[in-house]
Amino acid sequence: MSINLTLGYKRKNKFSRSAYILSIIFLTSALLTSIYQYILFNNNYYILPDGISLGNVPVGNMSRENAINKLYSTYNYPITIYYDKSSFLLYPSTIDFKISAEEMLDQLDIPNKTQRYWQFLNGHSQDPAPQNVNLLATYSTDKLRLILEDVAKRYDEPPSSTMTDSTYTFTIVGPPSTLLQVDESLNLISTVLYQKNNREAHLILSQQNSKGSNFEILSQQFVNQINSNNFDGLLSVFIADLDNGTVLNKAWLSNNELSTNPDIAFSGMSIIKITLMIEFYRQITNGALPYELDLVEKAITESSNWTSNKVIEWIGDLDPYIGLQRLNSSYKTMNLNNTFMGGLYDSDELPGYLKTPSNSRTDINTNPDIYMQTTPTDIGNVLTGIYSCSKNNTGLLIDAFGSLITQEECTSMIKILQKNQIGVLLESGVPEGTPIAHKHGWADGEPIADAGIVFTPSTDYVIVIYIWTPEYTYWEENARILSDINKTTYYHFNPIIQSH
Repeated sequence: MSINLTLGYKRKNKFSRSAYILSIIFLTSALLTSIYQYILFNNNYYILPDGISLGNVPVGNMSRENAINKLYSTYNYPITIYYDKSSFLLYPSTIDFKISAEEMLDQLDIPNKTQRYWQFLNGHSQDPAPQNVNLLATYSTDKLRLILEDVAKRYDEPPSSTMTDSTYTFTIVGPPSTLLQVDESLNLISTVLYQKNNREAHLILSQQNSKGSNFEILSQQFVNQINSNNFDGLLSVFIADLDNGTVLNKAWLSNNELSTNPDIAFSGMSIIKITLMIEFYRQITNGALPYELDLVEKAITESSNWTSNKVIEWIGDLDPYIGLQRLNSSYKTMNLNNTFMGGLYDSDELPGYLKTPSNSRTDINTNPDIYMQTTPTDIGNVLTGIYSCSKNNTGLLIDAFGSLITQEECTSMIKILQKNQIGVLLESGVPEGTPIAHKHGWADGEPIADAGIVFTPSTDYVIVIYIWTPEYTYWEENARILSDINKTTYYHFNPIIQSH
């Protein structure tokens, strides 16, 4: 009996030991598998999921460290800065450009480690949806501004001063100025700093044509011309810049400047025929007949006194005296307080003389025609009114007459004045082909005058010039001075530009 019991016990012990060993093997295997899985997960946990971007830089399937390095290398790449055709590199580090990479990573919507581990063990691990974290970075605007201000000092071309030639005729200005717009360019570079591509910035520049001389300089040019020509008479000039409305109204007698308030009275001569044309168009309502238009055109282009008297008759319904009354009434409506017509051309009848502020002056007397008088200011305002009416349906004529004067009629007036082509005075003072709408006037010993609208590439302008000498106004030398005055004015508005 005892022998059998011993054998049975030994068999049972041998079986338990085998099970124990198997259990140890199984547990060891499970542990090793778990360790392997954890190591595998742990390694994968620090790999960013697919579809992740930082600052629009793809960093999926990369370690956090590699992702940060890629982000830095992308946005620390230098920016190419262009100043016109010149260029230089701006390294972000020079303006303390710093990226908050860790903060960006923390903004990613990724499950935490515990969640991802259980997903991994359960076989449900999956990458989150593609996502991008906007770039978080700072830089020193003060340092960037200092760099741009230094660029401006080295590259800017400031406006140059205005000069004239030795004859005081031509206005000369420097080339267009180029100035860096620092604030606008600073904002532009800021935008480029936050771009991963297109790392170029074309600085914002202000380019302006150098300004021509102002009217003060132009006046001095006229004085210099008076002196260089030893001119001892009276020069009266009215100029209106039709671009901005500024006016130059000056008069000199033997180099001494005279007041132009009130302006100086001159004989109306043929210059005043411009006002006959205005009154003619004020009265017509359904268009003029060809014969009537021919009279008006000949009064301007041929300066015919006979046709001018016929126009005055037409204005007065075939009564010249009613025509004169209507003309003078229109002058008052237009506030031409120093302009009047007291008789017809070549008339022997007593004139209807009018006393005006201008012919009441005691400091200067040009012995104006007692039948008809005007001033440079009045004629200049009339021409400016015609121009504004033709361009914008505004100005003196529209204010005075309303719908009785139309934009089309003002355009017709300019076309008639452009047909007055004589080749001297205002016309000879501008480059060939320059359009001028003008009316000239002179008589034996009387002032030499021309008044017109000059159309130029830069700015259109009105100019009225009267030249008179006390004893006798000779044509040759004084006509040339008038031409030179307009030439100087033309190059005031269209200066000669020097190169760099």
